[in-house]
Formats: sequence, C-alpha cells, structure tokens
Amino acid sequence: MPFLDPIPFDRLLWLVPIFFTLHNLEEAPFMENWSKRLPLKIHPTVSTRQFFIAVTFLTLAGFLATYFGIKYLANQRGYLIVLAIQAILLVNAFIPHIASTIRFRMYSPGVITATVITLPFSFYLFRRALNENILDWKQFWILLGIAPFAMVIFALLSLQIGKYWANKKSDVKTPLSNHQND
Repeated sequence: MPFLDPIPFDRLLWLVPIFFTLHNLEEAPFMENWSKRLPLKIHPTVSTRQFFIAVTFLTLAGFLATYFGIKYLANQRGYLIVLAIQAILLVNAFIPHIASTIRFRMYSPGVITATVITLPFSFYLFRRALNENILDWKQFWILLGIAPFAMVIFALLSLQIGKYWANKKSDVKTPLSNHQND
C-alpha cells in the first residue's frame, strides 16, 4: 500500500477505527439471518437490533481508544493501544470470517471487508510499525497472542450490552399514556 507511505504514522492510525466502521457496516445488517442459518452454532443467534447496538458500542470505543491513544499518549504506549485494536481485527478476519466462509461455504457477514481491507491494511500497518521502530517483534507477537482472548471478551461484552439495550423497555411516559387511565 505505497499510497499510504506519505501519511504520518499517527494519522495513519485513524484508519483503524474508520476501517472498523466499514467492516461493522457490512456485518451488522446480515448477522441475524446468518446466525440463524448456521448448521453448527458457532455464534449465538442475535437480533439485528442487538448486533447493531453491540457493534455501535465497539465502534465508538474504537474511535475513543484511538483518540486517547494518539492525543494523550502520543508515544509508543498510545500507539500500542491502537495497534492492539488492529491485532484484534486481524484475528477476527481469519476467525470467524474467512474460516466460517470456507467451512460453511456461505457468505459470512464481514468477510468482504475482512479480506479486502482488514488483511492488507493489517499487514501494511504492522510492517510499517516494525520498520519505524514503533513496535518490536516481541510486542507484535504479544499483541497477536492477546488478540483472540480480547476479541472474545469484547464480543461477549458488547453483545450483552446490545442485548440489554435492545430489550430495554422505555419507562418514559408520554402525555397520552398519562391520560389513558382517566
């Protein structure tokens, strides 16, 4: 991705949450039907509303983490936070997206952005971080080792948040509801 070479590294990191957003926009509308059609239950059945809330939460968290990582920790530690997000996305490209597409021979929501954007950008970003001494090989392998566990934890947490908000009943009374018992 030589066209990205002129972009300073701190600005390049903003592509992490932007590409994450694109990935979530591909994934969210199709997840409910996909999770219901799976012959093997590798993913809990979720409503479109629940999944949309979950990925909205994750996307906003990604933007906030990127902002704080670049703005307030504009050093290697801050960059590692954003690189950790990209490591999670890299693992996520393979499992579940590419693996489930191959295993079940059906479209897995998110597989297009995972293969066309996430994979090439991940390889570019990590190679550049290594070449610019922002990341060393030990840190790279630690990020990749932690990523699968972080992915599961963040996925389960966000799905629970999505479930809570999707099922939450509004306690707000409208003017009409106040007079229904009159």
